[in-house]
Amino acid sequence: MTSLADAVRAKVSDRCCVKQCRKEGCKVSLPEELRPFLLIDMDSPGSPAPSQGKRCDYLFIGEYNGANWVAPMELKKGRAVSTNIVPQLRAGAAVADRLVPNNANVCFRPMAAYGGGLTRYELNAFKHKKNKVLFRGQTELVRLIRCGASLTQGLGIPRKT
Repeated sequence: MTSLADAVRAKVSDRCCVKQCRKEGCKVSLPEELRPFLLIDMDSPGSPAPSQGKRCDYLFIGEYNGANWVAPMELKKGRAVSTNIVPQLRAGAAVADRLVPNNANVCFRPMAAYGGGLTRYELNAFKHKKNKVLFRGQTELVRLIRCGASLTQGLGIPRKT
Protein backbone atom coordinates (compact mmCIF):
# COMPACT_ATOMS: atom_id res chain seq x y z
CA MET A 1 0.00 0.00 0.00
CA THR A 2 1.35 3.42 -0.98
CA SER A 3 1.61 6.03 1.74
CA LEU A 4 0.17 9.50 1.26
CA ALA A 5 3.70 10.92 1.25
CA ASP A 6 4.68 8.52 -1.56
CA ALA A 7 1.58 9.39 -3.59
CA VAL A 8 2.34 13.12 -3.34
CA ARG A 9 6.10 12.62 -3.89
CA ALA A 10 5.29 11.10 -7.30
CA LYS A 11 3.74 14.45 -8.30
CA VAL A 12 6.57 16.79 -7.28
CA SER A 13 10.18 17.37 -8.28
CA ASP A 14 12.88 15.85 -6.07
CA ARG A 15 14.57 19.27 -6.12
CA CYS A 16 11.95 20.74 -3.77
CA CYS A 17 11.84 17.81 -1.32
CA VAL A 18 13.89 18.56 1.80
CA LYS A 19 14.62 16.93 5.15
CA GLN A 20 14.93 20.04 7.34
CA CYS A 21 12.41 22.74 8.11
CA ARG A 22 14.47 25.93 8.40
CA LYS A 23 14.08 29.44 6.94
CA GLU A 24 15.88 32.67 7.72
CA GLY A 25 16.57 32.22 11.42
CA CYS A 26 13.58 30.03 12.32
CA LYS A 27 13.39 26.25 12.38
CA VAL A 28 10.93 23.55 13.33
CA SER A 29 12.22 20.13 14.38
CA LEU A 30 10.96 16.96 12.72
CA PRO A 31 11.03 14.10 15.26
CA GLU A 32 11.72 10.50 14.30
CA GLU A 33 8.14 9.41 15.02
CA LEU A 34 6.96 11.43 12.00
CA ARG A 35 9.20 9.53 9.56
CA PRO A 36 8.70 8.80 6.75
CA PHE A 37 7.31 12.14 5.60
CA LEU A 38 7.45 14.50 2.67
CA LEU A 39 8.52 18.09 3.27
CA ILE A 40 8.19 20.35 0.25
CA ASP A 41 10.13 23.62 0.23
CA MET A 42 7.71 25.89 -1.59
CA ASP A 43 10.47 28.43 -2.40
CA SER A 44 12.64 25.80 -4.08
CA PRO A 45 13.07 25.46 -7.84
CA GLY A 46 10.61 22.91 -9.11
CA SER A 47 8.16 23.60 -6.29
CA PRO A 48 4.46 23.02 -7.03
CA ALA A 49 3.68 26.56 -5.79
CA PRO A 50 2.83 29.18 -8.40
CA SER A 51 5.86 31.22 -9.46
CA GLN A 52 4.02 34.48 -8.74
CA GLY A 53 1.88 35.43 -5.76
CA LYS A 54 1.57 34.16 -2.21
CA ARG A 55 3.05 30.90 -1.03
CA CYS A 56 3.84 29.31 2.31
CA ASP A 57 7.36 28.20 3.21
CA TYR A 58 6.74 24.45 3.47
CA LEU A 59 4.12 21.81 2.92
CA PHE A 60 4.35 18.81 5.26
CA ILE A 61 2.75 15.51 4.24
CA GLY A 62 3.14 12.65 6.68
CA GLU A 63 1.62 10.01 8.89
CA TYR A 64 1.51 9.59 12.63
CA ASN A 65 -0.24 6.79 14.48
CA GLY A 66 -2.29 5.81 11.44
CA ALA A 67 -3.48 9.35 10.63
CA ASN A 68 -2.41 11.22 7.50
CA TRP A 69 -1.40 14.84 8.07
CA VAL A 70 -1.30 17.77 5.66
CA ALA A 71 0.22 20.94 7.08
CA PRO A 72 1.10 24.12 5.20
CA MET A 73 3.74 25.95 7.27
CA GLU A 74 5.06 29.48 7.47
CA LEU A 75 8.22 30.33 9.42
CA LYS A 76 8.94 33.85 10.67
CA LYS A 77 11.98 34.74 12.73
CA GLY A 78 10.17 37.90 13.82
CA ARG A 79 6.60 38.73 14.81
CA ALA A 80 3.61 36.69 13.73
CA VAL A 81 1.27 38.94 11.73
CA SER A 82 -2.01 37.36 10.65
CA THR A 83 -2.50 39.57 7.56
CA ASN A 84 0.79 38.24 6.15
CA ILE A 85 0.68 34.64 7.33
CA VAL A 86 -2.94 33.61 6.68
CA PRO A 87 -2.86 34.32 2.90
CA GLN A 88 0.39 32.38 2.59
CA LEU A 89 -1.11 29.38 4.39
CA ARG A 90 -4.23 29.56 2.24
CA ALA A 91 -2.01 29.43 -0.84
CA GLY A 92 -0.31 26.35 0.64
CA ALA A 93 -3.70 24.73 1.24
CA ALA A 94 -4.59 25.31 -2.42
CA VAL A 95 -1.37 23.58 -3.53
CA ALA A 96 -2.07 20.70 -1.13
CA ASP A 97 -5.56 20.36 -2.58
CA ARG A 98 -4.04 19.83 -6.04
CA LEU A 99 -1.42 17.34 -4.82
CA VAL A 100 -3.23 15.18 -2.26
CA PRO A 101 -5.39 12.43 -3.81
CA ASN A 102 -9.11 13.24 -3.57
CA ASN A 103 -9.91 10.00 -1.76
CA ALA A 104 -7.26 10.51 0.95
CA ASN A 105 -8.55 10.92 4.48
CA VAL A 106 -6.36 13.58 6.10
CA CYS A 107 -6.01 15.72 9.18
CA PHE A 108 -5.34 19.29 8.08
CA ARG A 109 -3.34 21.70 10.24
CA PRO A 110 -2.09 25.07 8.97
CA MET A 111 0.68 26.36 11.23
CA ALA A 112 3.08 29.22 11.73
CA ALA A 113 6.31 29.25 13.70
CA TYR A 114 7.48 32.63 14.93
CA GLY A 115 10.45 33.93 16.88
CA GLY A 116 9.43 37.48 17.79
CA GLY A 117 6.61 38.88 19.83
CA LEU A 118 2.92 38.18 19.57
CA THR A 119 0.63 41.01 20.59
CA ARG A 120 -2.78 40.38 22.10
CA TYR A 121 -4.28 42.00 19.00
CA GLU A 122 -2.51 39.51 16.71
CA LEU A 123 -3.34 36.56 18.94
CA ASN A 124 -7.02 37.51 18.75
CA ALA A 125 -6.74 38.04 14.99
CA PHE A 126 -5.42 34.50 14.53
CA LYS A 127 -8.39 33.20 16.54
CA HIS A 128 -10.96 35.07 14.43
CA LYS A 129 -13.09 32.93 12.14
CA LYS A 130 -12.24 35.13 9.13
CA ASN A 131 -8.63 33.92 9.46
CA LYS A 132 -9.37 30.22 9.24
CA VAL A 133 -7.77 28.26 6.43
CA LEU A 134 -10.01 26.12 4.21
CA PHE A 135 -9.03 22.68 2.94
CA ARG A 136 -11.59 20.43 1.26
CA GLY A 137 -14.57 21.73 3.15
CA GLN A 138 -12.98 21.91 6.59
CA THR A 139 -11.69 25.12 8.09
CA GLU A 140 -8.94 25.30 10.68
CA LEU A 141 -7.43 28.02 12.77
CA VAL A 142 -3.71 28.59 12.32
CA ARG A 143 -1.74 26.76 14.99
CA LEU A 144 1.01 29.01 16.35
CA ILE A 145 4.27 27.58 17.65
CA ARG A 146 7.59 29.12 18.57
CA CYS A 147 10.67 28.79 16.38
CA GLY A 148 12.62 25.77 17.56
CA ALA A 149 9.50 23.82 18.58
CA SER A 150 8.69 20.34 17.32
CA LEU A 151 6.32 19.85 14.42
CA THR A 152 4.40 17.43 16.65
CA GLN A 153 3.51 20.41 18.88
CA GLY A 154 2.06 22.22 15.88
CA LEU A 155 0.11 19.15 14.84
CA GLY A 156 -1.24 18.77 18.37
CA ILE A 157 0.35 15.37 18.91
CA PRO A 158 1.10 14.69 22.60
CA ARG A 159 4.74 14.39 23.58
CA LYS A 160 6.20 10.97 24.22
CA THR A 161 7.37 10.56 27.80
